[in-house]
Amino acid sequence: MKSSPNTRPAHRTGSLAPLHRIVGLRPAPVPGPREPVPDAGAADELQAEVTVLTELLEEASRQLEASTRAARQARKENEALAEQLRDAVAAGDAEIGDHLLTLGQLEQARSEADTLRTLLLRQGRSEEIATAAGEPSVLPTSFAELWERLDAFAYVRVTADRRIALALDEHAEARTWAAKAWHGLAALDAYAAHSKQGFAGGFYQFCKHAPAGARGYPVSQVAMTETAATMAAHGRERLFPDLAGERREMQPHLKLAARGNLCPRLHFLDDLAGNGASGLVIVGYVGPHLTNRKTS
Repeated sequence: MKSSPNTRPAHRTGSLAPLHRIVGLRPAPVPGPREPVPDAGAADELQAEVTVLTELLEEASRQLEASTRAARQARKENEALAEQLRDAVAAGDAEIGDHLLTLGQLEQARSEADTLRTLLLRQGRSEEIATAAGEPSVLPTSFAELWERLDAFAYVRVTADRRIALALDEHAEARTWAAKAWHGLAALDAYAAHSKQGFAGGFYQFCKHAPAGARGYPVSQVAMTETAATMAAHGRERLFPDLAGERREMQPHLKLAARGNLCPRLHFLDDLAGNGASGLVIVGYVGPHLTNRKTS
């Protein structure tokens, strides 16, 4: 069947162009899903967690600071302990040296005693040997006993404060200190006696090169001067009375102990020679270690 000239051919639906292209319009965007709005309860929980975490961080910071301070303090204490250990080792070495020196002096004294004993026996003086062997030890057992026997020394005079010296008897090491003080006084007395017989050196030289048969003192425990810094800061503590009661400087001292809190000292004045000298050794102080640059 023929179509009429006035009749337009029919178009398929699928071949029609989209309407928005025909009219020049864009399609409206398709709305997406709406984001959920957090409720007030969730916000509060989040804030609470933040607060807790902040407090934990602050506490951790405080603990870190405390640990740092503790580590710094421990380091200082370790350094102090290491220094004390070094001092103790040095003091121990010095004490061992003193014991070896004392042992050498003891062996020398024994050798001399054996020689004298042999000579006495050859002269038929065995009774004198027996008497000497039966005599008790002359070492004092306390400073109180030492003070009672000070007249045993011909050339030593003690002007030291008796109360300070006797206070040392309250300590466990008093017997050892008193024995060393007696030994020191005897060495000073021997030094004075030999000086009057021609010995030309001072007390330090006497102890370092003691004449045969002379009683000395361990030279490592003899100090003839204090440091300039100690005298500048604490020199007035080294002024002690002489025989006339005048206060005079007495730097030389004997060490009665190498370590410990007290470290007793015996300070003396060599007054053997010079204008107006007494011809004696004056001991002006026996007591605890005086203040110095280390203890100030």
